[in-house]
Parts: sequence; structure tokens; C-alpha cells
Amino acid sequence: MKLAIWDLPPAEFLVSGFTSGAVSNPFDILRFRPEECARRLVQGEVDVALLPTTLALQAADSIDVIPSVGLVSWKYPYARLAWSGGLHDYPKTVAYDRRVSQERFIARVVLQEHYGEEPAFVPYDGLSPRQLMDTEEDAALLVGNDVPAMEVDTFSMDLGREWYELTNYPMVWGLFVTRRDQATDDLTEALVDGRKAAEENRDVWVMAQETSQRLGEFYREDLRSALDRLAIASLTELRQYMFYYDLTDEVPDLPFVFLGQGKEDDDDEGPPPEAPPSSGDQPPGSPPNFPKGDLPDLNPGGDD
Repeated sequence: MKLAIWDLPPAEFLVSGFTSGAVSNPFDILRFRPEECARRLVQGEVDVALLPTTLALQAADSIDVIPSVGLVSWKYPYARLAWSGGLHDYPKTVAYDRRVSQERFIARVVLQEHYGEEPAFVPYDGLSPRQLMDTEEDAALLVGNDVPAMEVDTFSMDLGREWYELTNYPMVWGLFVTRRDQATDDLTEALVDGRKAAEENRDVWVMAQETSQRLGEFYREDLRSALDRLAIASLTELRQYMFYYDLTDEVPDLPFVFLGQGKEDDDDEGPPPEAPPSSGDQPPGSPPNFPKGDLPDLNPGGDD
């Protein structure tokens, strides 16, 4: 079986139970940018892929979500919003790589819902995070492997921490998904076993990274691999924001698959009962009507 994950260290942690040899590995693990993982899943080139959560939920009627495992965090140093004015002078425009649609959406929600600001997001092609800092826009959305170590002279906010401060839940950045009706018990059990092994060997994996103290703290304390009740509650909030901000026509479903006669996750971590909607929010509805097998535009443009 072929498994596509992001070429980022947090995603590498999710499969470290396999790569360390702690559990048997039935997968050929491939590493790509998030949007390339999605493309390969759509084209049937891989059996299961780690997809940005917003992208997966936009295609909820075309996929199945593997329970119990995902890329979850309380902070996220790999996605930062930086500008010179700080909280006393908010940006009017934000430069971003048009490929990072999920981070753009989270930044938009945080700025509008938490700070009452609605800047225009201006897409750029082929620019590194450092180059985005040098555009004529007021702010830059910085996403990628180099971002945690970037030294910036301006104010910056961690989007994972901002999501937590807005919702009181950790952000679910990625979900393991298959095409609809393609998930098997063997595939699901393998990913759940791999997640457990990764958690059991977390300290060994972190020490092997030879990373900074700040990133080491993130890997030990803030990065999570379980879709537990807090993660499900966060997904409920995210789905509602996706509807309110017109990413979906309705509040999308969470299309979890369940083990048939296979073993269950004895950690009782997923998929747990869905968190109730917040006071005044609409209850979850039907998934958007995307053509079966299709995913939404991977490269949306900027704001009008």
C-alpha cells in the first residue's frame, strides 16, 4: 500500500512508529507537498494520504477519513503571520503562497473573529517565506519547513496558538483519508498501530531530530497524533467556520470509517461522539455535493 505524507517534520512524527521499526510497516511511504498528496490520492496513485483538513472536508462526499489519527497541535511554528505593526497597527494586505489554502483560511478566520480585522490576501507564486516578507504587502503568511528557524524583525503570530485562543481547542491540520469506500480494516489498523507506536517512542524521535529547544518543546508538548474528543470538537468548530465563510455550501460531514471485525483502538480516542455545536451555531448538515472522486481547487486565488 502507498501512503503519502507531507514533507514536514510534524507529519514525519505520525509515521515514526513505522520508520523506527517499532511496528511492522505495510506502507510504501512517499513524501510530498500537501497539495501534491491530494493530487496523487485523486489520481489513484496512492492508497491513503495525509490531506489538509479543510481540503478533506470540502470533499467529504468523495473520501473516507481514518479514525483515531491525525496531525493535531496546540501551537504550530510551521505557520506564522508576520507584519511590522503589531496588535496596534493591523495589516491591510497579506502576501501568501497561493498553495497554502488552509493556512490562509485559518489566518483569515483568526484575524476576523478574534481581532475584528479583514485584510485582503494577495496570492504569489513561487516565492519562499523570506521572499514573501519582501513584497509590497503589509504582512506575510509564512508556511513551511524553514519557518520555525526564521529570524524576523517584525511581530508574528503562531496560527496554531491563535486557533487555540479563538476556539479553546487544538487545531487539526491534517487527516488521513482514502477515496470513498477504499479504506480497509488492515489499512486502518496499521495507521492506528503506527500512531500508538509513535506516541510510545516520542522522546526517542524528538532526540533524533537534533533540533532547537523551542521546536523540541513543540514536538514533546504541543504536537498530537490522536483524534480525541478535543480534536473532534475542534473539527466541529472548523466545519462551522468553513460554512460561514462560504468554503462549503453546508456544514460538511465527518466521513469516518469504522473497523469491521478488526480490533478497536483501546485508547478510546476515535472516532468519539461528535461535540455539540456551540450556542447559537447551526448543527452539522449534509456534505457539499462535489462530484465523486473530485477535490476542490487546490490553488484558489486571492480575495476579490
